[in-house]
Amino acid sequence: MGEIKDNKSPEESDLLFDKKCNCPVCDSDFTYKQVRTGKARFIGTDDDLRPRYANIDTVKYDVIMCPICGYSAVSREFERITEKQRIHIREVISSKFVGMDMSKKPHYTYNDAIIRYKMALLTAINKLPAKLSECAFLCLKLSWLYEGEVEEILAGRDKNDISDREFSRYVVFEQGLLQYREEAYKGFSEALLKEYPPICGMDEESVEFLIGVLAFNCGEFNEALTYLSKAALSKKINPKMKDKAIDLMEECRKKNKSDSA
Repeated sequence: MGEIKDNKSPEESDLLFDKKCNCPVCDSDFTYKQVRTGKARFIGTDDDLRPRYANIDTVKYDVIMCPICGYSAVSREFERITEKQRIHIREVISSKFVGMDMSKKPHYTYNDAIIRYKMALLTAINKLPAKLSECAFLCLKLSWLYEGEVEEILAGRDKNDISDREFSRYVVFEQGLLQYREEAYKGFSEALLKEYPPICGMDEESVEFLIGVLAFNCGEFNEALTYLSKAALSKKINPKMKDKAIDLMEECRKKNKSDSA
């Protein structure tokens, strides 16, 4: 007889491992959860560039947070800190941080991840001078996390079909989604004017597309048309992104017509 294969979907914790780290601010050693390379199955990408994986939301694991002093950043930025910035972080963050150890948890909840990202945003703001694009990207990822919690609460149901307790949580996280999406839209728009590409690893055309999508999702249809048209006319942009920009431009025009009717 042939070997019977177990087709059971992996648990989120099965796709993670504990990685050791040393904090560049307080010199403490700690561990944090990281996604196992090649273990999470990629499904696709949303219009606002949110990545989708089966059985796990990998966005939850992008931030490293020191549980001792509170210094936090996405992995690619964690070691990039000057002595002057270290001193300032110790004064404004570490002196008030009471400690928060998540190492014993099998995985991070959306609430856990939101805390870590808010600490990373606080760090980025106080890494003087604050970098607009870094703050905008953290706001974008926070909007993805709030969206993930909204999806988890609804679990495929309509918001009218959930309990009162679930609806209360839904309202809180929906508001968080809208708030940080708006902050990301404003932040990237300003960063495009003041920073040279690549911005957060993206070329100018990709940033324009992202701003257009965020503007569309925020209901700013005229602004969305402006940015999406730039992306659609570019010869450098990814063909799929160009096609999506054209589709969203048509949606913007329909929205404008219905609003003016």
